[in-house]
Amino acid sequence: MIRFITLLLAAILISGCTTLGKVFEDKKESRKFELEYVVEVSDAPVGEEIQIWIPAPRNDDHQKIEVNEITIGDLLDNNSSSEVTVDKMKNKMYYITGTVRKPSGKIIMNWSGERFVNSIDLTAYSEGEGEGPAADSVYLQPSTLCFVTPQIENEAKSLAALSPSTVGKARLFYDHILNKMTYSKAGKGWGRGDIYHACNVGEGNCTDFHTYFSALCMAAGIESRFQIGMWGKYNPEKERYKTGGYHCWAEFHVPGKGWVPVDISEADKDIENKDKYFGSQTANRVTLSTGRDLTLSPAQKGGSINFFVNPYAEINGKPFKGITKSCYWQDR
Repeated sequence: MIRFITLLLAAILISGCTTLGKVFEDKKESRKFELEYVVEVSDAPVGEEIQIWIPAPRNDDHQKIEVNEITIGDLLDNNSSSEVTVDKMKNKMYYITGTVRKPSGKIIMNWSGERFVNSIDLTAYSEGEGEGPAADSVYLQPSTLCFVTPQIENEAKSLAALSPSTVGKARLFYDHILNKMTYSKAGKGWGRGDIYHACNVGEGNCTDFHTYFSALCMAAGIESRFQIGMWGKYNPEKERYKTGGYHCWAEFHVPGKGWVPVDISEADKDIENKDKYFGSQTANRVTLSTGRDLTLSPAQKGGSINFFVNPYAEINGKPFKGITKSCYWQDR
């Protein structure tokens, strides 16, 4: 059994112990928890070189993360290596390479964390905005599945004309999506964050809701960012439990003020309380990555990643499909 504890812990403490320009508001409501992220590899060709990228939560304005232990069994040979890397979106990941020793095996990561409720003063953010973003801002760029269609352009133009403020425009987009979409995993095509599916089918999960929102923001020149990660239950549990696959949400930026959180798919599930999901996000989540069409670090050869919440692997420069993950949450 190989344990990459000291090296990775040191790297995370060096590169991830500071926040992005803000001090933690420790008086805010928070959740403390232990997380386990289990990567399972199956049917890997023995003797071949494999590259594995695994998303890793980092410290930011809303979460504190500590690495407890990272363990690789006998999946790879003794000459395997690992490092903590960061992509251009500041997403952190574990990059592991080595020769496959056994066709199946696990990589297990254990983290301790605390997540704070993210809530902002919408009135303050609606007044005295700063200068707008540059046209080439990374948060205004389209991705393969999220872009401005003629329908999105028309909707954004008509809705944005109804409010002079960024917050007001974003709220109109938010309400419009709640009127147009329903949370549903029925049929095919949901879960990819495909703007055509979101608009034409009007159903989907969190990726589809927030793709619609990001596209409207993009059309209106409002910066937005897609975030995805692990999702705990709303109320703390005594027992450890397996989480769902993932949850995603979005933030939009008010010039001169900062980022404003939204969670539109959760609002759709709790429509009577939809106001609380605009400008606020609960603490039962852990961000693993930000952005779409991601190039990992070091760059993968198999094309961009739609979003990064699952592990990704390549053998001989080609995507390897025999890799999955399971996540477990323990409140403390």
